[in-house]
Amino acid sequence: MSIRPSRRAPAQPAQQDTNSAKRTNATPIERTRPAASLDAWLARDWSQAVSVAALDEFQQIHVCTQNTLYEMIVVSARGDIRVRGGRYFPEWTAARLAGCTSGGSFLKRLTISLGLQMEIECDGRRIITSPVRTIALLEHKVSASADAAARH
Repeated sequence: MSIRPSRRAPAQPAQQDTNSAKRTNATPIERTRPAASLDAWLARDWSQAVSVAALDEFQQIHVCTQNTLYEMIVVSARGDIRVRGGRYFPEWTAARLAGCTSGGSFLKRLTISLGLQMEIECDGRRIITSPVRTIALLEHKVSASADAAARH
């Protein structure tokens, strides 16, 4: 099973402010990121997300972010994983998936979602990935003996 972003209609071009030339001391408008407000976060469509807590042990997941392909094996529903990929995880590494975030203060625990960044905890550090582009649940699961080999 793969989850990919849906095709959206192109954004409409922003209307040009014809009064901008007349302004002298205009105050810049602060814009919040799309998922940075609580209302937007709560209204977010989570159908393009995977909850690690709902997956079986030893389920393999491939997550392609903007910069890296991460291979993961679910060890427990509490978010314990084995991960490989990118500069932080060149070898299979024991870690914990905290969840996904838009880069602000909100975290969807134990979840991987398209367009958001994964937060992975390892050796007392929190690694925040680039935004997730695709999520693939592999059909075959890793056996316990293969997972034990990945630990070493």
